Amino acid sequence: MTHTSPCSCLEYALLVLCILKAAVAFPNSSPLLNPSWGNGDQLMHLYTSTERNSFHLQINADGHISGVPHQTIYSALMIKSEGAGSVIITGVKSGRYLCMDMKGDIFGSHYFSQEDCVFNQRTLENGYDVYQSPKHNFLVSLGRTKQVFFPGMNPPPYSQFLSRRNEIPLFRFNTPEPHRNTRSADVDPMDPHQILIPQRKVSALDSLLQLQMDFSHVPREPVRVNQNDVVNPDDPHAMMDARRYASPRFYITR
Repeated sequence: MTHTSPCSCLEYALLVLCILKAAVAFPNSSPLLNPSWGNGDQLMHLYTSTERNSFHLQINADGHISGVPHQTIYSALMIKSEGAGSVIITGVKSGRYLCMDMKGDIFGSHYFSQEDCVFNQRTLENGYDVYQSPKHNFLVSLGRTKQVFFPGMNPPPYSQFLSRRNEIPLFRFNTPEPHRNTRSADVDPMDPHQILIPQRKVSALDSLLQLQMDFSHVPREPVRVNQNDVVNPDDPHAMMDARRYASPRFYITR
């Protein structure tokens, strides 16, 4: 019969306690990893439209709020009820709360504020929803017009939303976005590094012209020419006329 020492039991208890503390200290911030969200049916997209355009509200990674015609990973939202008629809206990909400042401008924030990040949800007669800040009284809107809500009003464009089900596969939310590399139109796809193309021979004149072009941006010191200097073709360095000018070494003052 195997007996467990008290020391082993104490170590096991401490290990379990440390794991529980770590789970509390570092909660799961990704709503997709939360089992309560299941297969992603609870993810919504806020859709707004006019006669000309239609957009989905998206919370970008930098906190900027914008509108896109189609559903994206940044327009996938969680709309959680917070009391009677109040909701909290969170961007799934950005991990930011939808918030509003005192001027009625909306933004995404990693930090939750009860005053700035909670909205009253109201359903209009046409079936659309509006979201009003109880603190600042403005409506959430993708348009430039900021409107304070009051019963019976006609909300401005891009402030009436429909909640649409998410149609984006969940694996897209954890897949890194591809890098967009630009390729020149002259590059042969069969020989992208131009190994098979024979290199053109460069002459000495071409090299000199290319060198001049490379240093064309470098400012040049102006050439100083003395008009009194006359170059003797038989003595270009003026070696024979050296005695015309006394050397400063032998200039003696009396």
